[in-house]
Amino acid sequence: MKQEFLNYLTETNIKVLIFDKDGTLTDTSTLWFEPTILVLNELVNRNEMNLTNAEHDELFDRLGITETDIIENSVIASGTVRDMLEVLNHFRPIDIEENYDFVVHYFADYILSHPKKIQTLGDVKRALCVLKEKGFVIALVTNDSKLPAEAVLQVAGINELFDFIGTTDEFPSKPATDSLHAIQNRFGVSFNEMIYIGDST
Repeated sequence: MKQEFLNYLTETNIKVLIFDKDGTLTDTSTLWFEPTILVLNELVNRNEMNLTNAEHDELFDRLGITETDIIENSVIASGTVRDMLEVLNHFRPIDIEENYDFVVHYFADYILSHPKKIQTLGDVKRALCVLKEKGFVIALVTNDSKLPAEAVLQVAGINELFDFIGTTDEFPSKPATDSLHAIQNRFGVSFNEMIYIGDST
């Protein structure tokens, strides 16, 4: 870790570092396509949605899924599991909460059984350890659900390094600031003493 960065944190009286996950700590670019296709097929079948071919194509289009990829800033790429289920609910009424539980467990199980699809961006564990040794509070705020997020952190070997993990199970998705207020209250810091490190806000 560059000394200039540590100096900046000290000079600006930063006490809490808030990290994004995907694209910041981990590269999950090859992770989500396959399990998303699999879980969507499971959802269609378990809810007996009986979609026509045209509806199936429209569903994937609305979610931002092509034949080979997930479109950037789409529902799947940037939204939450509930956002995905709301799109499905538009086609056929489904029990959002029951299906939510199914999806997050499905994703978590997939992640834990495919650890090679989780790559850290550099020596993340060492960097986080250095920051903790320097006395910084380490937080994570993500638009992921709790179970898949914790599965990614577990596979990456960094889950124990976070003092705070904020997911969409506890807080509204970014850019809502509810999770930041929770950090502020828990650790007794001001917004000026926190810094966000990520590729999205």
